[in-house]
Amino acid sequence: MRIFSINMSFAFILMAFCAASSFAQGDLEIMRQLIFEKTNALRVEKGLPKLERLDSLMDLAQLHSENMVKYGFYDHLDHLGLNPTQRAEKFKVKAWVKKGNRFTGIAENIAQTPWFENVKGCGDTRAEEDLAQCMVTGWKNSPPHYKNILGDYTNLGVGLFFDKKGIGYGTQNFR
Repeated sequence: MRIFSINMSFAFILMAFCAASSFAQGDLEIMRQLIFEKTNALRVEKGLPKLERLDSLMDLAQLHSENMVKYGFYDHLDHLGLNPTQRAEKFKVKAWVKKGNRFTGIAENIAQTPWFENVKGCGDTRAEEDLAQCMVTGWKNSPPHYKNILGDYTNLGVGLFFDKKGIGYGTQNFR
């Protein structure tokens, strides 16, 4: 019986640690969807068609967000030195689309947004809606990122993952 109580104590400590270290991760799908919707709202405001969700791009964006946390980097080049188009090719995601006489590869936006009570320019981001709005507003206020949001793309994938400090690493992949 003593072994059982030790194992139960260990399990309780492990669950408490996991809950504390993933404080914001329980709502990742909701936040990813909100980021997707808010991005499309920016396009609609400019008279552009909505981007369609593409599961393979969602997976690609999520992988990049998770890798930025796991391998401790913040860049469009991943820990293996691959850019967004190269990552897509590696994972058998259609990376190039022909538009007129040219081919266009995958475009990418990345962001870091903290799950915190007083974020400069955003305020309290400790709710799904607020964090998503802060991230999308940051991209809107950055000309190269906003250009991707308003670009000649038809598909979008969104990734989001949090580090142990509560920083959300967001990725958007456009095709």
